[in-house]
Amino acid sequence: MCYFFRNYVCEESRSSRGYFDYLPSIISSNVTVGSALIDAVISLGMVGLSNAKHASEIMIPAKERYSLALHATNSSLRDEEYAKADQTLITVMLLGLYETNTCTSPRSMQSWTQHICGAVQLLRLRGKEQLQTRIGHQLFVQIRSQVIINCMQRHALVPNDIVEWSLYAMAYETAGEIIQSTLSFIIIKFCNLRAGMDSFHDFSDSARVVSVAFDIDAELADWAACCPEQYVYNTVTIQSRSESVFSDYYHTYDSIWTAWTWNSYRSVRILLNDMLLQQLAHLSQYPSNFQEPHEYSTLRYETQILRCKSLLVQLTQDICASVPFYLGYYNQQDSLVSNQVTPAAAGGNLLLWPLYTAACTNVVSDMMRSWVIGRLHYIAEAMGIRQATALAHLLSIRKDPPGKNVIDLDLTQEVSDEW
Repeated sequence: MCYFFRNYVCEESRSSRGYFDYLPSIISSNVTVGSALIDAVISLGMVGLSNAKHASEIMIPAKERYSLALHATNSSLRDEEYAKADQTLITVMLLGLYETNTCTSPRSMQSWTQHICGAVQLLRLRGKEQLQTRIGHQLFVQIRSQVIINCMQRHALVPNDIVEWSLYAMAYETAGEIIQSTLSFIIIKFCNLRAGMDSFHDFSDSARVVSVAFDIDAELADWAACCPEQYVYNTVTIQSRSESVFSDYYHTYDSIWTAWTWNSYRSVRILLNDMLLQQLAHLSQYPSNFQEPHEYSTLRYETQILRCKSLLVQLTQDICASVPFYLGYYNQQDSLVSNQVTPAAAGGNLLLWPLYTAACTNVVSDMMRSWVIGRLHYIAEAMGIRQATALAHLLSIRKDPPGKNVIDLDLTQEVSDEW
């Protein structure tokens, strides 16, 4: 358990809550802690040690603990009160994290999606009242981020319940949390726009797609421009080259959650502008098709395309600039050095998809893609997160991860006895 707590329990910062920071109080409380939660924590700790120390023999008891946690969770769903408990929802989140950290095949991605489906079903069972408590709200925000990432991967609509609960939750949120929720609403708009398309190469309704996409992009730009002081990050310039930094600068943040919020903004804006490039290139061949009134419609297509490309380059570089902060490096006397402590795995998990998104765009240079692949391999080796290896492999062969229609995310279902 020590390995898990050192790597995944982060304390609060000014601008965001921690990552599983509520676990110590739950485990040490007078409330009876179920075996499922304990087994899930222990299995994740064993997986981390096995992967980071290359001790494959530890994976056997880790899998056994995971199986015990999964069986106990499925059994607990027959008791409605226990199914509604915080620790049950936390256990399901940890089971999903286990799939991320042991991911070696598309089946692991499917299992992760199934755990996300299970978590959403539990949210529905718990009702809006869950959002009135600190832990309940924090669990919802963490699951919401996972649902949005999952829907973006699968090109699926974000369930309406997530939107409704987010609106309700804002009454109980701090100013910093409202900033995150506002960004989530914008990202959901992009998810739903993308869900209506077969692919970025679906040109059946390009004029409407471009018009809506420019509106969403403008909202994202406004969000970034209006972030409060606690979300401001610092830019550190280095005097000598380092393999730990892609360019000649890197960013420092108030917390890994602040960095994650910015990278979420960058990731969705990358995907949005990548889509715009495809649609604008098509419309430039048939300009008469773009007749929707819009502030951007009078610009030359070449100018719009150049704008998208320039923005993509900046956004991808900024994601790369966040990596040293996540991986525990800092500037000392004009040189970049490690803090000599293996960085917390929580940062590695939060960094996976922004890094992958940055490197899979067409405007990225081979040099940046190679650097990202190297960082993903480091995350896999130093932090024991196997999904990083899978993503690095996909980047090397220029292939997308398992996506659309892997499994349906259906909120109309009642909570089942298992998933």
